[in-house]
Amino acid sequence: MMLRMKERVTISVEPEALAAARAEVESGGAPNLSVAVERALLARRRSEALREALELWEAEYGPITEEEKEWGRTELERAFKQISSSTPER
Repeated sequence: MMLRMKERVTISVEPEALAAARAEVESGGAPNLSVAVERALLARRRSEALREALELWEAEYGPITEEEKEWGRTELERAFKQISSSTPER
């Protein structure tokens, strides 16, 4: 197993964002505040990458239909559920 070094940082966030991260920890959705924040940052990065991919697709092939969007949402939800249920906590 390869150890990855984590970096300690100090950040300032809006109270609502902090409350959401703390609620995730309290509900058992994340083992601690650092993991909750890390997951949110990574989710943002994935979301931006997906948005860019969709923009490239539409530039090449034209607009995506509502039926195709719904299929994509369903598949993404399925994939995220599968990943989150099989990924060990850090």
